[in-house]
Amino acid sequence: MKKALIVLAAAALTSVAYAHPLRMDYTVTDLGGGLYDYEFYFTLDNHDNSWVPGMGWGWIIIGDAKQADSPLYDWAGDYGDFPVGPWNSWGWSYGYHNGPTLHYVLDCWFPNDVGEQLFFSGTSTVLLHEGEMLWSSIYTQGGAPVVEFEIANYIPAPAALPLLALGLMRRRRR
Repeated sequence: MKKALIVLAAAALTSVAYAHPLRMDYTVTDLGGGLYDYEFYFTLDNHDNSWVPGMGWGWIIIGDAKQADSPLYDWAGDYGDFPVGPWNSWGWSYGYHNGPTLHYVLDCWFPNDVGEQLFFSGTSTVLLHEGEMLWSSIYTQGGAPVVEFEIANYIPAPAALPLLALGLMRRRRR
């Protein structure tokens, strides 16, 4: 019994250490010819009730890999989606974190309300399956927690229709 309580306490401390109020969802569409379209929805869902106004996240990396080449090595971001938050271009992170990165890395997205969302997309010849897409946000401001090597939520095509509608509405507004 005592051992079980220690394990539960350790698990609780671990989950608190990695708590953050963000969610990254993505969809993948096979465009044919070995090319895949990825759409990302970065959402302040506040599932852990830790968000307070003034928190900001930057240096957002998708297809992240710990000290290894990014699986999205040939990522081509869709510049038609910009501006995304404070960003207007793509770059790359190298070293401990590796992958396509929203630039400028020291800019931050400061959501104003729960439910606020960033949308961006691009293509790759690599198909990442559920549980294989990692993302990070390693620069923060205003007390926001750092997010490292979080697994993005894969949303299958039929379930993605509401997210797709949001993305299309945003594109039309621009």
